Amino acid sequence: MQENTEYRDVWVYCEVQDGSLTRPTTEVLAGARKIADKMGMKVVGILVGYNLEKIAREPIYYGADRVIVCDSPLLKSYQAIPYTYVLSDMVVKLKPWAFLFIANEIGRELGARVAYRTMTGLAADCIDLLVEDFVMHTPQGTKVFKDCIAQVRPDFATRIAKIFTPRHRPQMSNIRPGSFTPLPRDENRKGEVVQWNAEIPPEAFAVEVIEERSLPKSTIKLEEAKVIISLGLGVLKDANGNPRNPLEAYRYAEKLAEAVRQRLGVATEIGASRALIYSNIKELEGLVVKDRQVGQTGKTVAPDIYIAAGISGAIQHRVGIMRSKKIVAINTDPQAPIFQIAHYGIVGDLYELLPKLVDLLGGSGG
Repeated sequence: MQENTEYRDVWVYCEVQDGSLTRPTTEVLAGARKIADKMGMKVVGILVGYNLEKIAREPIYYGADRVIVCDSPLLKSYQAIPYTYVLSDMVVKLKPWAFLFIANEIGRELGARVAYRTMTGLAADCIDLLVEDFVMHTPQGTKVFKDCIAQVRPDFATRIAKIFTPRHRPQMSNIRPGSFTPLPRDENRKGEVVQWNAEIPPEAFAVEVIEERSLPKSTIKLEEAKVIISLGLGVLKDANGNPRNPLEAYRYAEKLAEAVRQRLGVATEIGASRALIYSNIKELEGLVVKDRQVGQTGKTVAPDIYIAAGISGAIQHRVGIMRSKKIVAINTDPQAPIFQIAHYGIVGDLYELLPKLVDLLGGSGG
């Protein structure tokens, strides 16, 4: 789709779970609000599924100005092809300036399919959105594309890159969960809900859904935690290089988390680096699991306090914690990259310092 003045507004594909908008959806709505306000445009929530009447105004309460709802019994179960058909039809006929998805299984699949069908580009796994001019240098000269979305994302795990879609519309991105803070839910916000009727061809339904089952929900809520204590491969040795039982470090982290909960009354979780999780350490089996992973291939988090104990701080990990308000790093190596972004850096032994933190909060560090 070629760029022209017909394209307006920032769309967000809204996901629903257990009758509510998912938290990542509310985060993306906040990101959409950020760039829509910059451009003087509206935020439009897109809902596709069945029995959506009760949820139809929720995107408005979280920052949308308008909601387009495609509600049909044919769309009760998610299927990529019919959902892509519906969304592509909307895009072609209504011409959004931007279309945002969540960087999860559904968002990655749908976003890529819709981008292909509508002949535009898609920036994947973005962590921020900005509005900037894009300057293109060619042998024929320099051309400036005004007010494009700078889609910010990690680039090959070594740096942060900005991706632009200067020529085509809509500009499409999928956004990593945890990249934006949801706006407060406000039932006084005004907006309109519009129904969309789609005639989906029978051949779009290539799959028949016989049964749906819900997977067990994780009790680990890293994205919602106000304090996170994360462990890395540094748990394997103390400051003198002596081998240590990593379970001991985990128990210290548990005691510290409990002391924070009791003293400060805030949600606290234990996280881990990718390196620690994929080391498959027997002593940590069933404790340091994938749901605790923080970083580019794990969870993007934004707690008030992030404590990195024994984590060197590769770029993949730093990308996942850069929105933390305060980062406390504990590492025996004074040159560890984690100190580059830490607000408070402590060169020391986590096996000495974690128990001291527990004691300071009135817990039992021994």
